Amino acid sequence: MRIIDRFDLYMKEKGLNDNKVTLALNLSIGVIGKSRMEKRDLSRKAVAKILEYYNDLDPIWLTTGEGQMLCEPRQTKVVMEENNKNNNINQSGVGNIIHAGEGTQTVNNGGSTIDKLVDQICTNSVTIDKLVDQIAKSQEQIDRVLTMLEKEQATKEFFAKELKGKLEDRIRELKQ
Repeated sequence: MRIIDRFDLYMKEKGLNDNKVTLALNLSIGVIGKSRMEKRDLSRKAVAKILEYYNDLDPIWLTTGEGQMLCEPRQTKVVMEENNKNNNINQSGVGNIIHAGEGTQTVNNGGSTIDKLVDQICTNSVTIDKLVDQIAKSQEQIDRVLTMLEKEQATKEFFAKELKGKLEDRIRELKQ
């Protein structure tokens, strides 16, 4: 299952449609539909925007399919900006300390850890997909070789049986 397929499940769960998501994430019109129709996955940039905006969507599940779809809402840059506007907090631009759950987490505005993780997971996902394709091709080749060997074995058995029959006939002729 591709990232777009899992995101479709999330959209269904949350009552979202392509238009709502496109507007919320400021994606190019048709990105989601094209990804679906052209049987290709979402770009890393689109995945990062999705995870940045939909903070209850589990990044591991979205990119690998492992775990649960929904997670505890995490503090994202979008949420931080909204909180900062509401609370009139002055941002230094270097990094902000936010409270997420029980611990404290530093977020770098230049490139968040979640972006790096998403990139790494996407890269790993692509590598895994390529390996799965290679394994499938290898399995097809193995199946073809096995079929050829089975045919060769059947042919050898046929000729061995024919030769045995002719030898037995010849031996009987010679005995008479």
